[in-house]
Amino acid sequence: MKSRTRKNRTRVLLALGKGIASSSATELAMLFCHAGCEVKFALIDNGHEWISESAIKQISGCAPLTATHRPGWFFSQQPFNLAVVVSPASLTQQLLQAGITSDPILEFLLQKNPVIWLLQEPGQIPTDHEDIDQHLLFRALPTQSQQFSPFYQKIFAECTAWLAAHRKISRKTYWLNYQIPEQLKVIANIRPTWLMRFDHALQACGLKTANSANEANLIINAYDGPQLDADNRLVFAEPVAHEQTDCLSEVLQVVFAAPEIDLQTLVTKENLLLVQRRNNALHVADTHGIRVVPDVSGQCCFTRFCAQLVNHLSRATPEREQQS
Repeated sequence: MKSRTRKNRTRVLLALGKGIASSSATELAMLFCHAGCEVKFALIDNGHEWISESAIKQISGCAPLTATHRPGWFFSQQPFNLAVVVSPASLTQQLLQAGITSDPILEFLLQKNPVIWLLQEPGQIPTDHEDIDQHLLFRALPTQSQQFSPFYQKIFAECTAWLAAHRKISRKTYWLNYQIPEQLKVIANIRPTWLMRFDHALQACGLKTANSANEANLIINAYDGPQLDADNRLVFAEPVAHEQTDCLSEVLQVVFAAPEIDLQTLVTKENLLLVQRRNNALHVADTHGIRVVPDVSGQCCFTRFCAQLVNHLSRATPEREQQS
């Protein structure tokens, strides 16, 4: 996690709210510090009642950001690589989900951080995935105090793996194709809700949109509706992968198949994933078989699937290619 120069160290912001979870979050901060990260604190929702500012200064070397105090690092233009919000109040969580707030601390969280991890009580995690911003990742806090230590160790492991994967794909791009047959555009939804959720999840993972399919590291053919045969009859044809004539040498392709097609009968190959949309889940087929990516509390299936795509893309880095 530690870079060669102090200037390029990974920057982590911990925003602590009320409750025992916030007072125990110093362990999470120490884990990041021991990994070489630069850690800063913000206190929200009267978090100062659960953790002392002296302990924060001892860990981070700086005063925390509070409703009444703006430390020097608050005015820095340098963004954070990761933000973790521990046990925010219901109103605070709603403001973060809406993305519009006049609170300077919450504005700072939204502006300086590409992705925000929310460690929240299970009952406060939203169940409607349509309302969840793809830049917010929810994790359920444990219900017993003795479980906080292994929980924060698990969160630290997830965050470091997430940071490592996103650092490797900083220059990766994707091309999202949703090509509806011309005759069906009158009755079909050109931009369905699930497609927007998928697109937002890809961007939240750090991937950028390519100018064309030939320049993309990830090519996605997302249309899974009916096709028209030679007699203008509606049929559900097998998915077709993109022709890789002028594409990059290492390209991952994702092709959506209609739910009416038996996924087990389709043939996959290396660097090709076949996906079917199901109720609250995705079925993903590759050379190893079929696996289910379901919706979970606070994280929809598209967000989880995008995380798997990031891990796949991060396996082949330019450094490894040069060594091979």
